[in-house]
Amino acid sequence: MASPDPVTSSLAGSEATRAPPAALTEERKRKRKESNRLSAQRSRARKLLQVDELEAEAAALRARNCAVAAAAQEAARRCAVVQAENELLHARALELGARLESLAELIQYIDAAAAMGASSIPLAGVNGTALPQQPILQTELYCNYSYYC
Repeated sequence: MASPDPVTSSLAGSEATRAPPAALTEERKRKRKESNRLSAQRSRARKLLQVDELEAEAAALRARNCAVAAAAQEAARRCAVVQAENELLHARALELGARLESLAELIQYIDAAAAMGASSIPLAGVNGTALPQQPILQTELYCNYSYYC
């Protein structure tokens, strides 16, 4: 007998490894399907977890938004109060400035009359009426304005 041809015997061996038996192919398909099924299951679980996290984050952001809106509303209210107070103080400053200017003019008039040697200075009031000859007390001056007393 002749020895087998090494070329044909190597071809026969490689064909056997290339074409696996049907049972082996079916086993690989089954394992692949199982792997895909598990992978899809994990993917769905990750997606559900991500949705839950996003919903929780959205709820937290809505709560924070409400808190910021309330703080902004309170700040606007305080701003309005401060603006009203500022307007009142500005009006009082103008009034006091006019009062100070009037008193400064009165002092200049009295000083000028005293420098000329006048012993009695005729003073006229706002409406041309005579001013009292007694000194004005500081409390009387400030109590003419209701917001001082």
